[in-house]
Amino acid sequence: MDYGYPVSVLGFDAERGLWSLDHDFDTATMLWQLVHGADGSELRSELRDAMGHVVAAGQMTADVPLVLQKPDGGMIRLDRIEIAGVLCLYMASEPLTPGIDYTEAEPFALPARAASPEEIAALPCLGTGTMIATAEGPAPIDWLRPGDRVLTRDNGYQPLLWVGQHTMPRRAPAETRPLLLSAACFGEALPERDVLLSPGTGVLLAGHELELWFGESEMFAKARHALPKAEAGAGSQKLYSMLLATPEVVLAEGMWVGSVHADAAYLSLLPDRIRGAISARVTAGHADPVRAWLEDWEVAMFRRERLARARRVAA
Repeated sequence: MDYGYPVSVLGFDAERGLWSLDHDFDTATMLWQLVHGADGSELRSELRDAMGHVVAAGQMTADVPLVLQKPDGGMIRLDRIEIAGVLCLYMASEPLTPGIDYTEAEPFALPARAASPEEIAALPCLGTGTMIATAEGPAPIDWLRPGDRVLTRDNGYQPLLWVGQHTMPRRAPAETRPLLLSAACFGEALPERDVLLSPGTGVLLAGHELELWFGESEMFAKARHALPKAEAGAGSQKLYSMLLATPEVVLAEGMWVGSVHADAAYLSLLPDRIRGAISARVTAGHADPVRAWLEDWEVAMFRRERLARARRVAA
């Protein structure tokens, strides 16, 4: 069962471009309930009001979600739920506050500038269709929107502030091209499927050798060092980066990888309105990396040691 806001309690001021929840709406007692079929199927769902009365029944579908920007710069995903083709319910990634004005944001608004191939290669980026662990279950990275909560290794489920979309040109230099990691290249189900990722994406390594050599139980290796013989992806490629309030380690195709560790260069890629709203918050939260990084020769030494003992390389 899921809960959401009836469409009548969310208003949109077209002149100012603002959304708001009715002042007298009580989230604790007035949410509506979406109930799927006994087998969990969405082929027939019921929508019940706060009193438990069925107000709509039929096949459930979801329109393209809205992304609302909070006054503090945070993002809330608002799924638009239809029953039998009629918009009936809004389901939010976090509770809305009555009387607060929310600005509608474009999920993939045009960036202030396009990232160069070299910048994309250095960012932690994943290819279209890469499955990310979220609070709602695995979802393709290109479906994610600000406000969606992704699973992090250190802090549980955390909301995305931004999902960057980057295009690697067809004629990009060979050393900048994304790499194709084959399923299980780091050990059983690591990753679970083939993954396309940028050469600079941090792949989390773990093993007692790291503790012995560097005093760290887990460290990052750049993808190009973790699997130096990985095949480069061909043609023009869409890649996506995930920005959270702090750098995190996220689960992609069963493999732990790093999210964006934002600096001034990354913030300059964000749409002006988004950058202005979140830059101060991100700057404070991104002062330190989430894990230490290994040099290429250190990664090679670690790989040799792990493979000699028939142990998996990635965390």
